[in-house]
Amino acid sequence: MKKMNKILISILLISLMGCVLAINGGGVGVEMLPGEARAEKLFEKGIGQPWVGGNPPSSSIYDSIYSQYFWSYKGSAPKKHIESPKKHVIVDSTPTTVYFSYQMQAMPYSQYQSYATYTGGNSLWIQGSSSWSQYAKVPQGSGLSLLATSSAGGNGHLYEINPDGKLSKQSFYFFPGSSQIDFYADKIGQHVLLFIIGGQVSNAIVIDVTASYPPSYPTAPSYPPAQIIPPATTTPTATGDTPVTIVSQGMRGYQVFLDGNYIGKEGTGGDALDGRFSFSVVGGRSHDVRVYDGQFNYPKTMFFTRGVQKIIYVEPGTAVYI
Repeated sequence: MKKMNKILISILLISLMGCVLAINGGGVGVEMLPGEARAEKLFEKGIGQPWVGGNPPSSSIYDSIYSQYFWSYKGSAPKKHIESPKKHVIVDSTPTTVYFSYQMQAMPYSQYQSYATYTGGNSLWIQGSSSWSQYAKVPQGSGLSLLATSSAGGNGHLYEINPDGKLSKQSFYFFPGSSQIDFYADKIGQHVLLFIIGGQVSNAIVIDVTASYPPSYPTAPSYPPAQIIPPATTTPTATGDTPVTIVSQGMRGYQVFLDGNYIGKEGTGGDALDGRFSFSVVGGRSHDVRVYDGQFNYPKTMFFTRGVQKIIYVEPGTAVYI
């Protein structure tokens, strides 16, 4: 039975991976998203969950939110890559928002509290000044605070796949409620972490460590563009000389963002609920277009020839293609 379960899990993982299609410039193929390859390595060892869904957000739009998740060491670098857990009291630093997965899907913390996984499961987060996240991009040499929540606590293991692809395991005592773990971003590349207490596996988090410091940002925004939900009467504000139409057979009521700004919701404000949403842009330049279906983001940066209509096709679980 255990062998059969592993086979079924493997088939499910492969099926989910296959849903991520990259169709661009006439080529068709399967594209593994950042985090999926390492999550799969953990999964092959019987640890954790697959990391699947949508395309990663455009870094030009989202880098600004990561500044709240790391700090710079003024003195010498810490000797340990991962420190032992310390007792943490959530009421002293309650976040306004939590962000799920690589796509930074936002949810108010008050809503997250009502979820059953919060009351009974193990969860791992990257702690920011005003939010928690399952993903962050930080500069090499910076520090982060990880937050491990567990209702029972106890002795457990923290697993990490480092940028070299090696799996490491450290034994720790996790405090009931929440534990704070300091993480030193020593190696450039992707770090995937999760913990296990009493056979109960937490979610995975992904930390992308970059070679240089990101540009300066505004302080700790509370919500990313995906969380902006204007009234249904809001009309698109995008104007220009080049018509654009988004077409989807499988999505309805999706939100549309242009260069990081919300411009409208399909099926509202006089727009028919038919999967099509039209707007215009200034031609002769590139723009970031992002579609949010309430669960996943579908972003793409593309060039718009002045005066030439562009049709953008977006379907659930696939890349944006034109």
